[in-house]
Amino acid sequence: MQMVDGTENETVKRLYLLSQRSLVSLLAFALVVTYYLHDSLGMSIIYWGMALAMLAAVRLGMVLYFKKYNKRHSIEWWYWLFFGLNIFTALIISLLGTVFIFDVSAIDKLFIIAALVGLSGGAISSLFPDMRIMIAYNTAILVPLTFSVFELGGEVHLLLGSMLILYYFTQLFIAYNSHKQSVELAHHQQEIIETQEQLFKNRETLEYFYTQAPIGIFSYNLDLKITECNDAFLDLFHLKKEDLIGMDLNLLPDQSPLPIIKDALTKGVQHYVGPYLSMKGLEYWVEAKTFPIHDHNNQVIGGVALIENKTKEHQAVEKLKYLASHDALTQLSNRRGFKEFMQTMIKDPKHETHCSLLFYLDLNRFKYINDSLGHSFGDKLLKEIASRLQGVVESRHSNLTRLGGDEFVIVLPFVSESLEKAQEDAKKFAAKIHHAFEEAFLLEGVRLYMKTSIGIVIIEPNFNNVEEIVRHADISMYQAKKHGQDHISFYNNRLDEERKQTFALQQDLIYALENDGFELYLQPIVNIDDNVINAAEALIRWKHPNKGMLQPVDFIPLAIELGVITEIGWWVLKKVCKTIASWKELGVWNLDYISININAKQLIKDDFIKHFFSELETYSVDTKDIKVEITETSLIDNFELTQQVIHELQERGIKCVIDDFGTGYSSLSYLKKLSFSVLKIDREFIFDLENNDANETLIRTIVAIAKQFNYNIVVEGIEKEEQREIIKKIDGHVSYQGFLISEPVPLDTFREKFIGNGAESKE
Repeated sequence: MQMVDGTENETVKRLYLLSQRSLVSLLAFALVVTYYLHDSLGMSIIYWGMALAMLAAVRLGMVLYFKKYNKRHSIEWWYWLFFGLNIFTALIISLLGTVFIFDVSAIDKLFIIAALVGLSGGAISSLFPDMRIMIAYNTAILVPLTFSVFELGGEVHLLLGSMLILYYFTQLFIAYNSHKQSVELAHHQQEIIETQEQLFKNRETLEYFYTQAPIGIFSYNLDLKITECNDAFLDLFHLKKEDLIGMDLNLLPDQSPLPIIKDALTKGVQHYVGPYLSMKGLEYWVEAKTFPIHDHNNQVIGGVALIENKTKEHQAVEKLKYLASHDALTQLSNRRGFKEFMQTMIKDPKHETHCSLLFYLDLNRFKYINDSLGHSFGDKLLKEIASRLQGVVESRHSNLTRLGGDEFVIVLPFVSESLEKAQEDAKKFAAKIHHAFEEAFLLEGVRLYMKTSIGIVIIEPNFNNVEEIVRHADISMYQAKKHGQDHISFYNNRLDEERKQTFALQQDLIYALENDGFELYLQPIVNIDDNVINAAEALIRWKHPNKGMLQPVDFIPLAIELGVITEIGWWVLKKVCKTIASWKELGVWNLDYISININAKQLIKDDFIKHFFSELETYSVDTKDIKVEITETSLIDNFELTQQVIHELQERGIKCVIDDFGTGYSSLSYLKKLSFSVLKIDREFIFDLENNDANETLIRTIVAIAKQFNYNIVVEGIEKEEQREIIKKIDGHVSYQGFLISEPVPLDTFREKFIGNGAESKE
């Protein structure tokens, strides 16, 4: 065992007594962590908190038992009991950093790291009498945490892990110094008590004490004038002894430590931890302890101050706090920092009378940039955008936050007492934001024009629910994105009602999936020259119990948002396969193929190929009977992921169709990269074709280029005979679909009209 006061008994006694307050803090720690993390971790963190609280309670009981009955057992027994319970406590606490940290969000990870760092730092104040326990306790908490942080991966976690290593060794150094100082200080205090009268008679003894102490020490008299100081004190503050002796402490430029210097003369030992500006103008973070000096008659004749430099330790803690509340990429406030700002804002008295503004920004087509140019390029672009937004947010009282991904939030507090004036200010500021995006971003020789959709919330006085404010902002931003680029949308209650209706429709959509609430329609594809049917496109309709038959445009976006678009895609494939198999069995199959639309989210699933060909095999459908349609925009946005799947489909006999051609970007390059079978010209170019020479020229060009790559061509959206004639003159060998020949119709109607005797067929 290591000694503090020279005896084992005194060491153990101090360990138990000092632990009493820290155990109460440990109970609070368990409650706070459990409360903060229970949404993320559920019952597991509650069980952890209960275990830690119960252990802390047991240890508190042992402290009380020690105070009353410490003579019942040997001092060695008490020591090893304390050692074992302390290490067991550390192991339970370390579960935060070894188990739970992998199951929470990035913000919660930083919370766990900060909590464990703070807890380990606080342990020094109660465990310093025994260095072995102190080191074992901190090692059990910090070392596993450090390994876990490195295991999380990424630059941020690498930085945090490195800082934790630095912090750990700093803690070891502090622990060593604290223990060493406690040993020496306790030893010197013992000498002062035993030889107090001799120390005041023998100045050499006092000077020896000052010289040997490893921390800054100075003494002062009842007039608060410095009487002596040691070299460590002089070195710490870069001062000369002749300038200090006799100096009046009342004249210190920084008066922060003065209260404890005075109170030590009347109230005993005092303690101060905080900032200090030295006489040389240097900034420190110090820990100061003061206590009175008595003469042989036990009368106070002055005081002694012990000063320890905690600047590096404080800076490390502040750095961790900064990282916890700021985005590592842009250095803007992060989600946690945003919430802290909002909590401060709503507590401000001005919030009772003034409106504030919140702008929720989402970058348009940022995912396309990430996928096309790489995440490293995307990160550089985000930093440039953050820089421009900082130029827009001029007031230091405002807040600019990167919530994550390509989403930013700007808060302008207390802009006006008038709701109308606040709305005008919001429109003006939104215009400034859009103006900041007008100039192209030049990165690595690439010029990019970015646009942003903005949702705006006017935070009315005394509205204090931060979560609701963010929810309102998200709804308004989503509404802005629906209206296209550069749009703004103010939150109002109507948006909430629309959101509720959308949610209800999503639930109905899930019910429809589970209860076969869809119907398959087919639209014929015919030759342009003679209107002979050669193929069909499969389309889905939703038989909604209240809203009637819904078109894909009414529910496919909901399905994508809800994550069930893949299930709908498989429903269509299964239905088409069954139809083809049935018509072949009846001997009425006379089409070249039926095309089905596949969403990119379904296409890039790991099991897509296996599932697709399994359905064909189940119904004995030939690969030539099915074509897969992929929209041009979907193809471009996911090109790297879809390219391999498309090639595998083609190798196994499935021909692919580029749908809605002409609506995306860099289209011609994809004609060369992927050998599709069919190219569909989007209906957008057909509308008012008979009166639009530019569209006719564009179609003629697309057809010519597509022919160069051996594409079959289908023109969508032909509704008038004049349009058909124009296309026929351009190329008489293309196919078309549209209302001129037929709108999409149910299976039975399609068979009766186009497969049976009632319509012209290939046969």
